[in-house]
Amino acid sequence: MEKSCFLFLVMIKRLQNIKNNIVHTMPKYFRAPTGTFDFLPDDHDYFTFIKKVVRHRFRQAGFRRISPPIFEEKETFARSLGENSEIVQRELYIFSDRTKHIFSLRPEITTGIVRAFIQNEMDQQALPVELYYIEPCFRFERPDQRTRRQFWQLGAEILGESDPSIDAQMIYLGHRILTDLQIRKDCELKISTIGSPEDREQFFEALANFYAGKERSLTPESREKLEQKKYLELLEPRSEDEEILIQMAPKITDFLSPESKKFFDEVLEYLNSFGIEYQIDYSLVRPLDYYSNTVFEFREKNTPNKVLVGGRYDNLIKKMGGNPHGAVGFAAGIDRLMHLMKFHGIEIPHKDYLQIFLAATGPVAKKKALPILVKLREHGFHAVGVLGKTSMQEQLKRAQKFHVPYTLLIGDLEIKKNQIIVRDMKTGKQKWIQQPNILDHMNKLLGIPKKLDISKDIVLDDTMDFLGHQ
Repeated sequence: MEKSCFLFLVMIKRLQNIKNNIVHTMPKYFRAPTGTFDFLPDDHDYFTFIKKVVRHRFRQAGFRRISPPIFEEKETFARSLGENSEIVQRELYIFSDRTKHIFSLRPEITTGIVRAFIQNEMDQQALPVELYYIEPCFRFERPDQRTRRQFWQLGAEILGESDPSIDAQMIYLGHRILTDLQIRKDCELKISTIGSPEDREQFFEALANFYAGKERSLTPESREKLEQKKYLELLEPRSEDEEILIQMAPKITDFLSPESKKFFDEVLEYLNSFGIEYQIDYSLVRPLDYYSNTVFEFREKNTPNKVLVGGRYDNLIKKMGGNPHGAVGFAAGIDRLMHLMKFHGIEIPHKDYLQIFLAATGPVAKKKALPILVKLREHGFHAVGVLGKTSMQEQLKRAQKFHVPYTLLIGDLEIKKNQIIVRDMKTGKQKWIQQPNILDHMNKLLGIPKKLDISKDIVLDDTMDFLGHQ
């Protein structure tokens, strides 16, 4: 009996310990998933500014915005990026729905745009088709300061034409956007060519012969790429030994056809006519096999950090089941642009500022104050106030935290006199104003707000693009 009681008490104690451990390990609050972060109001100031710059530059050039779905059938990405590509093998967020269809969150935007181009028969329109986007993407990567599992991309595609002048114009647009964001001076433009698929066949054969017998100098990841015949990915070094090998390895320039050389030379001639500084770097690669000819990158100066990346992909539309059309595009990570702008102390304009705080005490005053607050906002002022059940002193403290230039004070006594106290938060001086005159008085202090007439003030940009489209 004593033994049974002892065992029972031991069991109760263990259950209590388990319960205590569960309670102890429960988080007090939840955190954002690993590899993600919150866009806080200060971040949105930068985000909004970037979007305005992008929309202006693309609309000015005749581009129209497109938004493919956030998820596609997994096989869509397997077809475009390659079933054995790093992205498809390790980085896709894959899920199935109730009908057992397998989908993936998009890791990039170009695939969805090409799929939309084919599905909606956009090649029946006037070519080329010029599209831009500002969209979120998702990749299961090891997160760090520059790599996140949810990230925003901006970019553009021109589909339906293959011409050096278009490549140069896309590079110019990237250059112009970075200039508008005030970070072009902190970036350097690298440009190269990877030739045609036929050029690369000879190049790959030379690389295979070069790396034969040098496997010990490669990292395990690179040895795997060599076995899989992913030769372009071998040109992205993962160690000092690999950097030395790349310097010794055959160069794509030794295998370019006359047509590929001419195409690249013309791209450079157009860039020279724009006066854009660039560096030719034949070590630039694209690990995806649908790329051809022009590839380019804007990088942070003296670092390998990519800011804006682009290139021509004349084979992708046909690979995805469409008619053979040329295409070129670029993309940039908005999160990275924001980080770079903050790092270099770029100040951006924003309209999220407050002009007026309306403080009211007493039930009668608060009921009268709320319509006044709405009236101020409808007039165009940025105003906040009538918050909670706090005292006048506490509300004035809040007004100071909001950094407003003026606070309007209303108590039951002011209601009886039909007045409002206007306090200058910088000098502390106050003035009593009759309620019907408050808008005119604030107009004198802050200026008459500009009102938005949606029917008149919002118009489409009618600027012609570089191809003559409107």
